[in-house]
Amino acid sequence: MEEFIRILTEQMRCAKARDGVARELSAHISDQAEAFEQAGMEHDKAVAKAVREMGDPVEIGVWMDRIHRPQVNWRMLLVTFALSVMGILCLIPVYGVERGGFRQGMFMLAGFAVMVAVYFVDYSIIGRIGAAAYLVMSIALFIGMHYMRTINGRIPVMSILVYLYVPAFAGILYQLRMGGCRAVVEAVMVSVITFVVCTFLSSSIVVSFNILLVMIVMLFAAIRKGVMGTDKKRMTAITAAAVILPAVVFVWYLAAGREGFRMMRIKAFFQRDQYRNTYNYIYTVIDDILQNARLVGEGGAKNGNNLLDLPLSADSSFVPLVAMHVYGIIAGILLVLMMIVLVLQAVKIVRGQKNQLGFLVSMGCMMVILLNCLEGMLVNVGLFPSTTVVIPFLTVGGGAAIVYAVLIGLLLSVHRYEKVYTREIYVCKP
Repeated sequence: MEEFIRILTEQMRCAKARDGVARELSAHISDQAEAFEQAGMEHDKAVAKAVREMGDPVEIGVWMDRIHRPQVNWRMLLVTFALSVMGILCLIPVYGVERGGFRQGMFMLAGFAVMVAVYFVDYSIIGRIGAAAYLVMSIALFIGMHYMRTINGRIPVMSILVYLYVPAFAGILYQLRMGGCRAVVEAVMVSVITFVVCTFLSSSIVVSFNILLVMIVMLFAAIRKGVMGTDKKRMTAITAAAVILPAVVFVWYLAAGREGFRMMRIKAFFQRDQYRNTYNYIYTVIDDILQNARLVGEGGAKNGNNLLDLPLSADSSFVPLVAMHVYGIIAGILLVLMMIVLVLQAVKIVRGQKNQLGFLVSMGCMMVILLNCLEGMLVNVGLFPSTTVVIPFLTVGGGAAIVYAVLIGLLLSVHRYEKVYTREIYVCKP
């Protein structure tokens, strides 16, 4: 049996995948041999017969090599590249050739370098250092905020950097696996602490709620998958009860600042006629652009040549709207379709995961991309209150390029090892 397994696994180029395959083959041959022994056959003859029935070890090994080896998601790579190029084309009319074109192009190349690095660094390390990575990142962000550029009392880049807490949280959930209700309570506490930290760092309540929502969904998914233990009903009830807390905080936040700027923006969203010349000015511009957009080419909005000088274009959240005004409705539709393809590719990777850590990591990355794409598109057509949105590949700056490179790199890494791992986590070194 040992010789059969040795010859078979030698045909496999992924060294660590060999161990898992060898264990499964050994167990299968032993079970078959035991069945022969129960039928009255001697042990040695039973093992020999079980091995013979397996077939040619070389042929089986070659077949196993095709299955258990790293794979590349070319569709994800292609749509990422296409969106990156489209993003630069959309940023140029807003920020100019130097910043929106050349500088963002450099950030795009740096992002792809990071993406490739993350792709080749096995994601299973997150399962071992999740809590440590969370702590180190928190210290780095708190130190870094003293050296980052501040605009109007907030640090714009923090609105995207805090999303890196999501993959770290996936590692924490994995470290808490099979911990039962106590582990669920600890995960909820980490989620709430992260919400508070992100609110302080990013000065954006929307970004903080996005991250909290992603973490709660990840926790529900982990419970449903059996990652946290067997008492799923009680753990689900605990998590559901915890959802009430952010809802209460949100209501209190709005009530406490009912005459503040954020509350007035929300009122303007629902009462557009009343605030048409004040807080609703942004929605007036949005309606103007959408109503006067052309299928191809620059639209004929009433604001005309001054459109790109409006505060609307100073925020990356509205880059798709300005791009639609400059390039036309077809370009806007194409942009939305590309984002849908990106999200669907991410969903496909999540659904294909049988490995628990791979499922958690890919779920978190997918949710961040989905939320920001959805919110970004709704904000740009006036169906969501105007707020800080970090849209993939359409947010100017190196921070956004690097963070999305990390998230997509992790998705690609999870997919890369999807067929390599068996029952455990292996680090594949071809």
